[in-house]
Amino acid sequence: MTEEIHISSLLVRSNPAQMEAVLAGIKSMTGAEISQTDPSGKIVVLFEAGSDRVIGDALARIQLLDGVASAALVFHQTCDAQDLAIEEGVPQ
Repeated sequence: MTEEIHISSLLVRSNPAQMEAVLAGIKSMTGAEISQTDPSGKIVVLFEAGSDRVIGDALARIQLLDGVASAALVFHQTCDAQDLAIEEGVPQ
């Protein structure tokens, strides 16, 4: 069985006054990367995990952070880890 990698992007809307705390909460999550932010409270998060369940759980945790108005999954792709490594030029 080959290992799968799940790659997702999330769009988060936060209260601008609480954005720094929201960013800190997201950054503390394994596999999360802040891609872009906007002073109005918009945050684009890239997320990589070993299963879609992990991504769903992270989305739920983000939705519960103080200062988050909404968080939505906008993209999800499942890749074979070995194929992804070959595409990135990682030696096998």
